[in-house]
Parts: sequence; C-alpha cells; structure tokens
Amino acid sequence: MSYFPCVVVGMVAALTNESATSKSVYFALCTSEMIFITHLLAEEPEKLAGPLLADTYVTLLKGRNAWYGQQLAKGGLSLEMGDSIKGKGMIQGVSAVKGFYELLSQSSLSVQHPEENKPVAPVEFCPILKMLYKVLITREFPLQAILDALRDETMYDPKDRIEIAQTHVFYRPSLLSHRP
Repeated sequence: MSYFPCVVVGMVAALTNESATSKSVYFALCTSEMIFITHLLAEEPEKLAGPLLADTYVTLLKGRNAWYGQQLAKGGLSLEMGDSIKGKGMIQGVSAVKGFYELLSQSSLSVQHPEENKPVAPVEFCPILKMLYKVLITREFPLQAILDALRDETMYDPKDRIEIAQTHVFYRPSLLSHRP
C-alpha cells in the first residue's frame, strides 16, 4: 500500500524545492488515508499500523516510487514514458494508485458518511488518492494539482479521518476476496 504515497512525496519534494513543511503536511494526509484504507482491508488494522508507517517512511525517502514522482515533477520523465523505467524497473505506485482507486470507488462498497449521513464510496475519504489518480491515470490534471489537493481547506483534518476510521466499523472482508 505504501507504493502510491511515495510517488506523491517525490512530486511534492520537487514541486516545492524540498519544503519540509509541504512534505510533513503531505505525510500527515497520506498517513491518515492509509490508516483509513487499512481499516477497510484489515480485520485487525492496529497490527499493521507500525510496520506500514515504518515501511512508508523509509520508502518515502529512498524508494524508486519517490524517485519516479520527483523525476516527473522535475521533467526528467514524462507520464507518456509509462511506469516501467529502464534501470529502475516497474514503478508499482502507478498500478497501486489505479488499483486502490478502482477498488475504493465501487458503489457497492459504500460506507456511511459521518457528517452527511448518507452512503458514499470509500474513495471519498481519500482526496490525495483521488487527485493522484486524476494526475497519473486519467491525466485530467497536471502534476502541480497535487499541491492544490494538499491545500484544499475542505479536506478532512488528518486527525478527523483517523478518528472516523477508528470509531466506525468499515472493515469489508469481501474487498480482498476473489470473485468468479
């Protein structure tokens, strides 16, 4: 799961000239989204939290997905080059974005929105994932749009998203089951 957040940290680093503030804001937002997603996919998400965050932190700093995001933002690579890069191999973050977005967009997997009191697709709680999908997969927005997503004042505070995940039963065992 940590693959897709790493692509964005590379973009954020390059687009903001390594701004520590921007990277820490992004880290808080992506961590809260990953915790939310983990609560959908795991029966005991608390057991995954430590390893997931440790892996993400290390990968954010040195991984090929972060390198890929940074190269995209600097212009060293283009989206048209695809996600298999000579000398680096497959950039798993791109397919992870597509897979998680498509999985969490299914209307049959709706969860109750705590404020609007209506069912919504789980992806609605993941604005960074949604924007990254629109940047990398559908290409509806330029790379810089990821910074706008970080600055979106209508977005949940990361603390609130984590509280939503922890106080509502979202676990869906069927999300990872094989369907005929």
